[in-house]
Amino acid sequence: MSDDGLPDEMVQTFHNFHDSLKQVETLLVPYLNTPLDEMYEMLSPIEQAKSELITAYTINSLYWSFLSTQGINLDKHPLKKEMERIQMYMRKVKLLESALKGERPPTGHNPPVHQTVDKYAAARFIKRGIGKEKNKIEKAG
Repeated sequence: MSDDGLPDEMVQTFHNFHDSLKQVETLLVPYLNTPLDEMYEMLSPIEQAKSELITAYTINSLYWSFLSTQGINLDKHPLKKEMERIQMYMRKVKLLESALKGERPPTGHNPPVHQTVDKYAAARFIKRGIGKEKNKIEKAG
């Protein structure tokens, strides 16, 4: 037991947490000291989007942690939907980034981004394809 009446393991955990926060603070100093406009001038649009998403996710994660410490059930909390929405956009940016690089999209257990089929365009392609095949058959015959 420490002088505060807390178990030694708990005191050590608090010290470790405090040291980790100091490290995070040190890493954030350059980010926080640079005006946002200047920072964005150095970033590509994809990097800007990633920066915004990471910032939003970090803030929401910290708030999630705070709510958890308050004993709030987060299973049906609106923050959960917001976190899922941010993750969805992170996946979209990752897909876009791989498409711009000409790479195959990353695979994994993430649900795919929903895609729709333009029925009218598909019908036109099929009709034109069938028409070309008929012409080839007629010319050959």
